[in-house]
Amino acid sequence: MMLQTCKSRLVVAFSLYLLWLAMPRGFAQAGINGSVFDSGKEGSEPLSTLPAVLDPSGASVGTIRKRVDEVVAFFTVTKGRKYVDNLGESDINIVDDGKPPARISQFGHQSDLPLRLGVLVDTSDSVRHRFKFEQNVTSHFLRQIIRSQTDEVFLSGFAEHSNLVQDYTDNPKQVDRGFSLLSFGGNTAMYDAVRLACRKLAQQSGAKSARILVLFTDGDDNLSESTMTQAIESAQRADVSIYAISTNESGDKSTGDEVLQLLAVETGGKAFFPQGPDDIVNSFRSIRQELRSRYMVAYRPDEFIFDGRFRRIQIFAKRAAEEFRVHTRFGYYAPR
Repeated sequence: MMLQTCKSRLVVAFSLYLLWLAMPRGFAQAGINGSVFDSGKEGSEPLSTLPAVLDPSGASVGTIRKRVDEVVAFFTVTKGRKYVDNLGESDINIVDDGKPPARISQFGHQSDLPLRLGVLVDTSDSVRHRFKFEQNVTSHFLRQIIRSQTDEVFLSGFAEHSNLVQDYTDNPKQVDRGFSLLSFGGNTAMYDAVRLACRKLAQQSGAKSARILVLFTDGDDNLSESTMTQAIESAQRADVSIYAISTNESGDKSTGDEVLQLLAVETGGKAFFPQGPDDIVNSFRSIRQELRSRYMVAYRPDEFIFDGRFRRIQIFAKRAAEEFRVHTRFGYYAPR
């Protein structure tokens, strides 16, 4: 029995490695949160039973296209363990698909833009035991980060299906009430839920906004029609950064932990692996600090082609003799 279990874990790990190899790769300091995307084709096959997200008027936004050649990139800059938040446009250099941009149209801090935040909670049986504490910490985080009449947040749970319990609101108290509507039990379709949440975040695409998905889960998926690659691609096309908070408290690194790490890194976010209440509080503190420290730059790429191709990007930061590290995603998909 033990030998059979080990073999099963090896098969899962090897499959995950093959998926990782198949994804577009970037550079150690590369990344983007672009404003151009075409979600008409995601992954190798469309998800036949994945319902389109509806706007309040009932119009389908399952496919979103923006025929513009401006890219909006979000990134943080650190020196050692400290964020650097006083850089100017002249302190950064961008390389898009191997070339500098034709022009930079806007530079500033993410806090200058509206925030669109999704909270996605795993409600399968595996995460029930510490749910109440996570609810309280999340509520405290939202009260600190959401600005009335500027930012909006929605709350969705998922197990076998996604369950939107609180639509977009600028009132954290409404999200508190939404937590009470979540019900637990069943298997886990995490990749499907991530794709739906990314579509929801891309729903309001009229103006520039920062799109963040906070994901509570152990990273295991035993029911999705989607793959990990499709979930990552959906986030990249919708310009969503994923901040994953693991509910695995075993102390051992699991396949699910590796999945969460990839979801975060490939989308310009971060993954956290708390082992107790204090660690969860620190995870949210880190997310809050990063969101307040992120820069935004809008630029027009040189020789931009509407070909649907994944374009790699590098952002470098340097001031006088100081050199910094840039944290962001690996690239973006051009629209068709």
